[in-house]
Amino acid sequence: MKNVIVPINAFDRFEVLKKGQSSFIRLIAESGAFGIEIRRELLSEQDPPLDSMRKEIEAYQLFTVYSAPIELWKEDHGLNVKELNAIFQEGRALGAKWIKVSLGHFQKGQSNLMELNIFLNQHPRIQLLVENDQTLHGGNINQLTSFFESASEQATPVEMTFDAGNWYYSGQDVDEALTKLSPYVQYLHLKQVEDDNGEFITVPLQKDGGHSWEKVMNSFSAEIIKALEFPIEPKEKTKEFVQMITESEVFTCNS
Repeated sequence: MKNVIVPINAFDRFEVLKKGQSSFIRLIAESGAFGIEIRRELLSEQDPPLDSMRKEIEAYQLFTVYSAPIELWKEDHGLNVKELNAIFQEGRALGAKWIKVSLGHFQKGQSNLMELNIFLNQHPRIQLLVENDQTLHGGNINQLTSFFESASEQATPVEMTFDAGNWYYSGQDVDEALTKLSPYVQYLHLKQVEDDNGEFITVPLQKDGGHSWEKVMNSFSAEIIKALEFPIEPKEKTKEFVQMITESEVFTCNS
């Protein structure tokens, strides 16, 4: 079952900025991954134009996700139209099937979902995903639930990226998040978060420890697409982590 995506921010930031994100495409393809997640915040002058990057990704037959650190709703609760237009233009050039953003400052009754509907209907080939980030507003279970319930009522074509580790950073309960938000989830970001002397840090996934990331993964169908969003060092271990998740899926299917 090929459904593991490798985000570029899993690799050493200095090396990514020095060599460019495109330098990791072959490594990710040869790891057995299903796809690649290109990060807007890591694009640099070392990278070729987005349409050139698209051709290289397509040559390796990788699925493309484009992650942009923008908030869907501005502080005044209005739609972030300018940034949305920019990232969807970039996403099209990159050949992305999915574009991932953060929620921002959604407010039921004030945020205009019809405006979002109109925008998304102009881009039917790209799926918008909203992720729980590490902020107190964008990683808030009740705010996210309010948004997705409202979007569902309005038939807004938006799905959720469920980041298994970000709930710790935003001070939320993972079990409550699973209960309230599971119906909207299309994409999982897997990470293991640990308390290091009062500070949360993201560490590589470990098996068989009753870790929260495993509980999250096993709460969904084995077919759901998953991303390895944690430090992969050295980068040559990418294949091991892809295999680890793939083997876990087989176990889930057989159990």
